[in-house]
Amino acid sequence: MLRCNYHINNKILSYGENIKAAKTNGLPIVALESTIITHGMPYPHNLATALEAEDIIRQKGVIPATIAVVNGKIKVGINKKEIERLAKSERKNLVKISRRDLSYAISNGLSGGTTVSATMFVAKKANIPIMATGGIGGVHRYVEFSMDISADLKELGQTSVAVVCSGVKSIMDVSKTLEYLESEGVPVVTIGTNLFPAFYSQQTVDGIKSPMQVSNAKEAGALIATQMQLGLDMGILLAVPVPEPYSIEANRIEAVLEQALDSAGIKNISGKDVTPFLLSELTRLTSGRSLETNKVLLKENAAVAADIALHLHKIQNNFSVSDATSSNSSKPNENPVVIGGATFDTILRVKELEIKFNGSTHKGESYRTCGGVGRNLAAALINLGMADTKLLSVIGDDEAGRAITHSLGSASSTIRILPDISTARYTAVIDNKGNCCFGVGEMNAFMKINKEFLQQNRQILENAPLLVIDGNPSLDAMEFALDICLQNQIPVWYEPTDINKALKIFECGPRWQQVLHFISPNVNELMAIAKHLQIPIPSNESNTDFEIVKKTSEFLAQRIPVVITTLGEQGVLITRKSSANELLLDKNNDSIESSAIQSRLYPPLNFAGEIISVSGCGDCLAAGIITGILKGWKESDCVSLGLLAAKQSLTSHETVPNQLNLLSVNQS
Repeated sequence: MLRCNYHINNKILSYGENIKAAKTNGLPIVALESTIITHGMPYPHNLATALEAEDIIRQKGVIPATIAVVNGKIKVGINKKEIERLAKSERKNLVKISRRDLSYAISNGLSGGTTVSATMFVAKKANIPIMATGGIGGVHRYVEFSMDISADLKELGQTSVAVVCSGVKSIMDVSKTLEYLESEGVPVVTIGTNLFPAFYSQQTVDGIKSPMQVSNAKEAGALIATQMQLGLDMGILLAVPVPEPYSIEANRIEAVLEQALDSAGIKNISGKDVTPFLLSELTRLTSGRSLETNKVLLKENAAVAADIALHLHKIQNNFSVSDATSSNSSKPNENPVVIGGATFDTILRVKELEIKFNGSTHKGESYRTCGGVGRNLAAALINLGMADTKLLSVIGDDEAGRAITHSLGSASSTIRILPDISTARYTAVIDNKGNCCFGVGEMNAFMKINKEFLQQNRQILENAPLLVIDGNPSLDAMEFALDICLQNQIPVWYEPTDINKALKIFECGPRWQQVLHFISPNVNELMAIAKHLQIPIPSNESNTDFEIVKKTSEFLAQRIPVVITTLGEQGVLITRKSSANELLLDKNNDSIESSAIQSRLYPPLNFAGEIISVSGCGDCLAAGIITGILKGWKESDCVSLGLLAAKQSLTSHETVPNQLNLLSVNQS
């Protein structure tokens, strides 16, 4: 995976915290130019569109990096406050910064938006191979009089960054621009059509054909990867037609554009002021329609760029399912066995800001769903493509039990149904942000997940490539399962479940020290485990909360090869003796230890939607990572899938949403 180079002085160029984390974790990044904020759209359209474009990229599992110059410093990945500041500033206080303007703006401590050429230059320095914009500059109309040719074209000829856009801004001479790009040796490629788009329109007035075309984002990613392998040092122009409902008839745009050009001539508008003036005039002459189309196409291009970045990332890291499953990195049987609890949950969500324990009635809503850590893990694994996952659990012969078996399909064949017990039930009260305030459990059925039950399923256990176990089975069942794993060299993943059950596996004698490869506690469970194992917990007098968690995880990783600590809104911390680019298990099911203990924080994926519930988030995260492990993926890709699955869970009433199967499809 490409890494950041620091040839530019760090006093001149800085990275946002999210970009630093993305580079450390090997996550795909898409660069965004910022003149759309400073000069391309009026406030508040510029602010809303810029933030929405970033959100769209995040929702794809890619990290957006809006590039700008702020107070004389190049920033890769400006934050929300900086975007707001640029969007609200008067234009007279901001500079439109092309490649030629960078040194002047920096040396004079100025702020401004970077054009396509400047953004490409910075993206290349930051090793970000893809950027998105609305449209590129080009050869201006009547160039024979003005000699006005955008620096974007020269940059495309010398800087190996792919630019995803809706073609050339319609105020340019499209045919001459394409001729210029051909002279520069730049591949001009349209996605999904053979017609070159005309920014506001799906095609030009005269129906100019695209020099090249690809069918989709996957093919575009392969094209970029091939160009990288060849070592070609020019960019690629990837043109995306504006969605049909928002396309403006080409003849209509031509007519109003002629009026705008006449007006620019009368007012002696020239140089870098031409484009902002013409865009403003088009907005006025089309009664705002051109502005709406501009907003739509920018967001569409951001989405397509993110899709391309994902496919390029997979190619660079051999990330596709077909590659992983055909490799020798995973065992022929890649479907895990899960031992754990299955419950029928009732969720009571309070809609008021504050929950008062004074006997008063709160406004809220309720819904029912299948739950239990073991069931959630199994269901998520199935939805992520591990179709033959087996769940060893016990339920009653009742309505709740039938709902659970229905939710699991064929995986329920190994669930034990007993007529004389009630299926475990769990009732949770959550606040208006989806966080659990407290829960009440009726869990007597879990006592039947015992040694005798597992003995009946011994062959299933012996054939498992990985055993996943939660804290609900009886102690004798856990001891038996660990013995089977020890005899058959099967790695174990332990999900502590809650603070009261987190210690159970450590009460099984020394067995765990030989087979426990993975543990996924939250912070409270981590601290309980550390105390039980007499691991020193750093003082909060000289350490931040995060440093305490990090150091405690690193102490625990001296005993358990991979510690996966979930941190809620902060993300997930992976601690082990290997880098992010290495597998979590080798082909012999041994942990990979190639360095001193390292900790890596993977931030959560942002999204604009409402958080419904966090109940299944951790289980979906774990299932995503487990899926990647069994597919033979490296750490960073396993966690990427886990974070995508966790994000899906947050927006669903179901602890394990069916939409996870779309993530499995998207890996191919």
